[in-house]
Amino acid sequence: MLKLVTIFSLMVSLCLPAFAEQDPQVVVKSVSDVVLAEILANKEKMDEGAAFLSQLVEDKMIPIIDQDKMAKLALGKHWKDINDLQRQDFILGFKRLLIKTYSGAFKAYTGQDVTYGETKYNKENDKAIVQSDIQMPGGTPIRLQYRLYRADGDTWLVYDANIAGLGLLKTYRTQFAEQISRDGVEKTIAQLKAVEL
Repeated sequence: MLKLVTIFSLMVSLCLPAFAEQDPQVVVKSVSDVVLAEILANKEKMDEGAAFLSQLVEDKMIPIIDQDKMAKLALGKHWKDINDLQRQDFILGFKRLLIKTYSGAFKAYTGQDVTYGETKYNKENDKAIVQSDIQMPGGTPIRLQYRLYRADGDTWLVYDANIAGLGLLKTYRTQFAEQISRDGVEKTIAQLKAVEL
């Protein structure tokens, strides 16, 4: 299960900087190819510590993930119960959590092939699912789905990913709900902001 979650996190991480007026699959594949090549070409820097990988994630991926939307959806019903300052702090902490999660997942990448299926759109053509498979040596390919939506014209932004029914947002929402129930909102936000990269 840990291996599955790690691969899931890795592939979620591949939803990287989107370009305007492109098919979402082209967006995901083109930037994924660049980032994965950079990882493979900089093994020494990666072995030196977390700084290189964290910066790579922040520079190449975070800017196109709709952090506000993801944070709101991840916090679920508790979003309406916090004030604007708490929301800003939560979003900043959530960004740190994403960077740490994705950086940890990238460490597992060793050059596996990634293939893509046909992009699926909703009726309004403002949401899309990009399907991909990570080819595991001697094993069954692991299928993942990236969820994107069209924002501000033709720019595609990532807001969720899914594997075998396990959604990133759903997982975060469950974790945050449990933590808030146990520790309260303020402590939950403080712990997010203190996440070490």
